[in-house]
Amino acid sequence: MLSPTFRRFLMKRQFGANNCFVECCGNKPQKGRRSETAPHNNKTMHNNKTKTAALAAILCAGAAALANPPPNVGNVTLVQPHGTHRAQITYSTDGAGIATFQLMTNGVDIVHSEVVRTVSGAVNKFLPAGRHSFTWDARRDFPEQILESLSVKITLWSPDNPPQYCAVNLVAQNGRYPVMWYGKEAEVPFGANHGWWKKDWLLLRKIPSTEGVFVTQGSPVTEAGRNSGREALHSVRLTKPFYAGVFPVTQRQYSLVMGSNPSWFNNPAFNEERPVETVRYDVIRGTIAQGANWPDTGYFVAPDSFMGRLRELTGGILEFDLPTEAQWEHACRAGTSGAWNNGTSTTGTGSSANNPDPNLGLLGRYQRNGGQTHNGEAWVDPPRDCSPEHGTATVGSYLPNAWGLYDMHGNVREFCLNYSNGNINGDSSPDPALAGDDPAGVGPGNGSQRAIRTGHWGEPSAAQRSARRGQQSVTSGANTVGFRVFARAEADVANVAQ
Repeated sequence: MLSPTFRRFLMKRQFGANNCFVECCGNKPQKGRRSETAPHNNKTMHNNKTKTAALAAILCAGAAALANPPPNVGNVTLVQPHGTHRAQITYSTDGAGIATFQLMTNGVDIVHSEVVRTVSGAVNKFLPAGRHSFTWDARRDFPEQILESLSVKITLWSPDNPPQYCAVNLVAQNGRYPVMWYGKEAEVPFGANHGWWKKDWLLLRKIPSTEGVFVTQGSPVTEAGRNSGREALHSVRLTKPFYAGVFPVTQRQYSLVMGSNPSWFNNPAFNEERPVETVRYDVIRGTIAQGANWPDTGYFVAPDSFMGRLRELTGGILEFDLPTEAQWEHACRAGTSGAWNNGTSTTGTGSSANNPDPNLGLLGRYQRNGGQTHNGEAWVDPPRDCSPEHGTATVGSYLPNAWGLYDMHGNVREFCLNYSNGNINGDSSPDPALAGDDPAGVGPGNGSQRAIRTGHWGEPSAAQRSARRGQQSVTSGANTVGFRVFARAEADVANVAQ
């Protein structure tokens, strides 16, 4: 279902009638209704199980209450080319926007992640104004289904309020990384935790703003394992939504962008879907000498950095970057307030907070659930060529949070944009640079360390909490530190041609 900020336009193909009916039926009270008529052609769909199947075309155009309302979409047709079992959908737009679709049969949504995979043409993309068409191969994807009634809902999204999921194909085509968009998780082919999105594709999910209210970050004094000098409770308001990677960047993904793999746990039999680590901040974004110095130089990144290449090869359609600490913690918590992002807290107290934690064991890789091994005397690091049973785990091996993000607890620590401040002045006086509206964090006077969040595969449970903060040099890597791609949720309409 679309956000309540959208108006919805429904266009149904009326078989046995002479026109299509377009009705404005907003989620908010409308001053009036708008209807149009358009030429209509009856078509029938055939397969080897049923003689005919009624077709319906449903148009749904998002018109959020934004500064730049989305363009209009219309003239939708859905036909079956003669002699095929394919659905061909055609529609028109009068401006640039992102088109997604939902197929239905007998009035029930088809779960795209299960059966809608063979789709080609102009959909799930950022499109210019014009006439567009795409095709779904139903025989290949859904051969057992009797198609008594097929319908399709087209949604056109404004560039400044794009769909819930964004996917980047890291295998370049004609010198570009193609970008695809999906309106909800059920529309993501194969499902969001499929290996498809851990190797050649980078999948991001839109995270909501705090919707005009302040949220509390940091940890209460009662939270077991907290660092009182670094985790003071403070209020943050994030004014805009943003995208966050569903997983940390994997070794395969990093290699496709950069042509190398710096990781320690890089056994080629297992490495592709493990998180990249031993990667440096100044390689991810660029050096100060190159002009990449958040927050002084804003979101600028060096052209030859990971983020620079990702932006360039996607045509600048999104401003990919690391998150601020406030964005990272908001994305991790997904509306929760406990130590873990499923709403639970540490099971130990005091020194026992480092004991095995069954709540954390569901959510991420840490010392006591495979990260390290015990030799009878102490916990020790596994060998470099170990399988994902030890050391770093395959991303997505544990449960996601409420917003569909995996590995926010453990596996690898994740770089943030912010300079690190070793002490945020204690619980009585949290650093104001970490609070307020869209906080950028402390300035460069705090040295060459950048903030990292969560814990890693070799640390005990208390180190994996949502509020845990750390730091890492910008010029050195560690086999415990990786990163996740974020982006502001605003597509650049100037880069519509992909």
